[in-house]
Amino acid sequence: METSNHNSDTISKKGLFTIEWSDIENAEIDFENYLDDIENFFREDFENDILVEEFETKKDEI
Repeated sequence: METSNHNSDTISKKGLFTIEWSDIENAEIDFENYLDDIENFFREDFENDILVEEFETKKDEI
Protein backbone atom coordinates (compact mmCIF):
# COMPACT_ATOMS: atom_id res chain seq x y z
CA MET A 1 0.00 0.00 0.00
CA GLU A 2 1.30 3.43 -0.92
CA THR A 3 1.58 6.23 1.61
CA SER A 4 -0.19 9.44 0.66
CA ASN A 5 1.90 12.59 0.35
CA HIS A 6 -1.09 14.66 1.39
CA ASN A 7 -0.36 16.85 4.41
CA SER A 8 -3.54 17.54 6.37
CA ASP A 9 -1.84 20.34 8.32
CA THR A 10 -1.41 22.65 5.30
CA ILE A 11 -4.08 25.13 6.41
CA SER A 12 -2.83 27.26 9.25
CA LYS A 13 -5.47 28.10 11.81
CA LYS A 14 -3.78 31.47 12.34
CA GLY A 15 -4.66 32.59 8.80
CA LEU A 16 -8.38 31.82 8.98
CA PHE A 17 -10.81 34.71 9.15
CA THR A 18 -14.49 34.34 9.87
CA ILE A 19 -17.25 36.87 9.46
CA GLU A 20 -19.96 36.92 12.07
CA TRP A 21 -23.54 37.76 11.11
CA SER A 22 -23.47 40.66 13.57
CA ASP A 23 -20.55 42.15 11.59
CA ILE A 24 -22.75 42.19 8.50
CA GLU A 25 -25.83 43.51 10.30
CA ASN A 26 -23.92 46.34 11.97
CA ALA A 27 -21.97 47.44 8.91
CA GLU A 28 -22.72 50.99 7.87
CA ILE A 29 -23.37 51.28 4.17
CA ASP A 30 -22.03 54.32 2.38
CA PHE A 31 -24.99 54.83 0.05
CA GLU A 32 -23.50 57.97 -1.50
CA ASN A 33 -20.44 56.14 -2.81
CA TYR A 34 -22.48 53.06 -3.65
CA LEU A 35 -24.82 55.06 -5.88
CA ASP A 36 -21.88 56.93 -7.43
CA ASP A 37 -20.27 53.61 -8.34
CA ILE A 38 -23.48 52.38 -9.97
CA GLU A 39 -23.92 55.64 -11.87
CA ASN A 40 -20.32 55.56 -13.08
CA PHE A 41 -20.66 51.97 -14.21
CA PHE A 42 -23.70 52.72 -16.36
CA ARG A 43 -22.22 55.96 -17.69
CA GLU A 44 -19.03 54.19 -18.80
CA ASP A 45 -21.04 51.32 -20.25
CA PHE A 46 -23.20 53.74 -22.22
CA GLU A 47 -20.22 55.75 -23.47
CA ASN A 48 -18.55 52.55 -24.69
CA ASP A 49 -21.73 51.16 -26.19
CA ILE A 50 -22.41 51.24 -29.91
CA LEU A 51 -25.69 52.95 -30.64
CA VAL A 52 -28.14 51.27 -33.00
CA GLU A 53 -27.78 54.07 -35.56
CA GLU A 54 -23.99 53.73 -35.56
CA PHE A 55 -24.27 49.98 -35.90
CA GLU A 56 -26.61 50.24 -38.88
CA THR A 57 -24.32 52.65 -40.75
CA LYS A 58 -21.18 50.63 -40.02
CA LYS A 59 -22.91 47.38 -40.93
CA ASP A 60 -23.32 48.64 -44.48
CA GLU A 61 -19.61 49.49 -44.71
CA ILE A 62 -18.55 45.93 -43.96
